[in-house]
Amino acid sequence: MEPVTPSPRTACLAAARRAERIHGLPDGLLVAIALSESGLHAHALNIGGRAHFPDSAARARALLASAPRGASIMAGCVQVNARVHARGTDWPLDAERSADWAGGLLHRWYAETGSWTQALARWHGGSPASARRVLCRVRAKLDGSCPGAWCRSAVISGGLGRRIRRPRRAG
Repeated sequence: MEPVTPSPRTACLAAARRAERIHGLPDGLLVAIALSESGLHAHALNIGGRAHFPDSAARARALLASAPRGASIMAGCVQVNARVHARGTDWPLDAERSADWAGGLLHRWYAETGSWTQALARWHGGSPASARRVLCRVRAKLDGSCPGAWCRSAVISGGLGRRIRRPRRAG
């Protein structure tokens, strides 16, 4: 009997929950991010602004490999910027690896800022406009998936009118 391969959504959900536990994230945070970013789809791709939801990892890898040179590419469960973070590899299409990467990144940002709001606000670069968008989208997903969760009091509250603290870059 062949092992059963989980659906892309099942794989993404399980990976996000696992990464939350491993990295000490608030319950539901990474699940809400993945739901907001990819609809909890491990193989989701956004290539040049066009969404793709291939039914297999092989098809997703083929789409990723055939993407036009220079196109913006977001890939996987948490929509990793494949041009910037993956540098031509397909690791973002592995739900476990991408969720682990995202969980580690969010935990590092939390350690730097002391705030889950500030950590989450950095998800799309940290500008006030992108911070508001990501915080609102993630809160909406949390409100639907786990009402009364940590977000109402601990995370998605205030602080959006001022510039989000961003780390300085060397050079």
